[in-house]
Amino acid sequence: MTNRKLGLGFLFVFVLAFLAPLRGMSEVAPAVPLEKAFSAQEQDRLISMFEAQFDRQYLTQVFGDPRLERIESLIKKNLLTQETHRDYADFMNPYSMHLAKRFQKRWEATLEQASRQFEVDSEVLVAILLVETGFGNVMGRYPVIGVFASLLVEFDNNQGAYPIAPGTDPEQVHYLERLAKKAEWAKSELTALLTLSAANGESPYHYKGSYAGAFGLPQFLPSSYLKWGFDGDQNGEINLSHFGDAIFSTANYLQSHGWKRGLTHKDNEEAVWAYNNSRPYVHTVLNIAKTLHDKAAKSSTQSPRGYGLKGTVGQDGRGLESKIITDKF
Repeated sequence: MTNRKLGLGFLFVFVLAFLAPLRGMSEVAPAVPLEKAFSAQEQDRLISMFEAQFDRQYLTQVFGDPRLERIESLIKKNLLTQETHRDYADFMNPYSMHLAKRFQKRWEATLEQASRQFEVDSEVLVAILLVETGFGNVMGRYPVIGVFASLLVEFDNNQGAYPIAPGTDPEQVHYLERLAKKAEWAKSELTALLTLSAANGESPYHYKGSYAGAFGLPQFLPSSYLKWGFDGDQNGEINLSHFGDAIFSTANYLQSHGWKRGLTHKDNEEAVWAYNNSRPYVHTVLNIAKTLHDKAAKSSTQSPRGYGLKGTVGQDGRGLESKIITDKF
């Protein structure tokens, strides 16, 4: 649900397949990003930001944990990254579409159930899971809590720059304006992360994701998990690393943001835009979905509505640990 580009960690998959890499998935950096521990003063300021909502002792444990580090490389990335259609161009290549059709066939039963329940075309669910994480192969390795905490502390450390003085360099103005908005967003998302961690009985450090703090197969932000996470496999918990939950949660999100059945761009662009505020992303997702729909319509094995190929659902709805995309589902 965020700006995303493919890191080098995924490149080898397509080298093995003699094809160009997909671009656009949540980045997995080829090396450990520049990190440093927060100072005691910075930890105290983080505690003070949330102590009206959470127990101070709990916050002291969370923000005093040595695993919490300021991820310098991700601050500017969150503030300044802009996407283009070129970042997503390879998602329409033949191998990408082959992977999408494989996933569509294997998970047809689950996709069809989610499609019926939420009135969301199954093809768009496949398209989003392809673009977001390559069906679970690139889900990100950054500690989500570190992403949000880094932005909050960066804003707090720049308080002296506000209000922005007349005559400030335009690039600096843009940086500071983006920082202020992102800090407000980061505080909301970190609040959601602490809430869901407590509800699930997990440490906040359990959640790893993209440079923008999104996690799981559908790359949900913590607030999206709380609002639209759905127990698709009906096992009593919502785990976005499980395909069943990821498919149903994505369908729930799109329906809640206005998706209407049918792959018309004008009607449904805004629902996908809500998922990720990027026009190149929106156009890519809808083009993939339409291509899948059109190919199914021409196939003799299509369902009457053309919503996917007939096939068998996978065994347990869980993402496998293999790093090879063709073994992932």
